[in-house]
Amino acid sequence: MNSKPTILIVEDDELSLKFFKLYLSKMFDLILVRSVEEFYNIIKSEIKFDVILMDISLRDEKDGLQLTRELREMQQYKDCPIIALTANVFKKDELAAYEAGVSKFLRKPIENEKLLSEIYAALNRTNEQKSD
Repeated sequence: MNSKPTILIVEDDELSLKFFKLYLSKMFDLILVRSVEEFYNIIKSEIKFDVILMDISLRDEKDGLQLTRELREMQQYKDCPIIALTANVFKKDELAAYEAGVSKFLRKPIENEKLLSEIYAALNRTNEQKSD
């Protein structure tokens, strides 16, 4: 089967979502989530995500760090690559993201090639782990 990898994008900024959709949709199946409520609805679905792009500074009742911690407690997502995306530039934000369980921390704005290479690196690590 030659299906595209599925990426969950948790992002509340419409401009960022448009960018992700334009840039990534040819290579990946994208599920775009704009709120914590949408996040919970999609996580309960039968969709299997290969990578999750998580905005850590969501303007909602929970932020991306809290959602990442919750994902890491779920069996089906404990090993799923989670790439944190944020405009926060402080080292403490990066440390907090890794403590929450992200696989990679990227600062916005991110170069297209860098984002793509990090997604493919995460997919390759996952595939290597599955073949071990």
